[in-house]
Amino acid sequence: MTDQHEASRVRIRYDACLPQARWGPLFHVFRLEQPDVLLDWRPDGFPTRDVPLLDGADVGLFLEPPLEPGLGALTLDVSPMVVIVGAGHRLAGQGELCVADVLGEPFPGGPRLHPGWNAFWTLDEHRGGPPVSTDDDVRTVAHGLEVIAQGRAIGTIAASVVHGLDHPGVVALPLRDGPMVTTRLVWRAADDNPLVRALVELAGAWTRTDRPLSDER
Repeated sequence: MTDQHEASRVRIRYDACLPQARWGPLFHVFRLEQPDVLLDWRPDGFPTRDVPLLDGADVGLFLEPPLEPGLGALTLDVSPMVVIVGAGHRLAGQGELCVADVLGEPFPGGPRLHPGWNAFWTLDEHRGGPPVSTDDDVRTVAHGLEVIAQGRAIGTIAASVVHGLDHPGVVALPLRDGPMVTTRLVWRAADDNPLVRALVELAGAWTRTDRPLSDER
């Protein structure tokens, strides 16, 4: 790319296979305000212990990201946690679950997953340690959903995105006393790129208003 194109490019990592259309208006208005910007979208798998969260990107849009030193973060949304199980799982007929109902269940696992991030989703704080996990090297939403649909494990996800999960073989159940899940915009705190700062400021303005973003212009 030319130097001019590189200077106007904003590289955005996001959780692959999760429905992201609800954040489209944020980036639509950003493009209206910065007509020369090039948005470079980079779908990513689960956070891992050996790769920085923003590896090769300027900003990130993630569910409950692990916050590393030097990163800034802005909460865009807060949603209840729900449990996802295979359609044939013994818990699938329950109308609602509590944390105690799921602590003994296996979860999808992977040796490279970021330990702090994984501990949040597997409810380690309530159990006092990690769960039994499958032997799969799960690194993506799609792989995790397949393991869950097979009935070999259960999982957790934010209620705000569950209806967009691309698998007919899983059932979502409310988790009455589970933690809340944040969606966050993440950037390097020391980044002096004016486009990154403009996006962060726009996202901050959005979180301070109840109006739909498309009505702010």
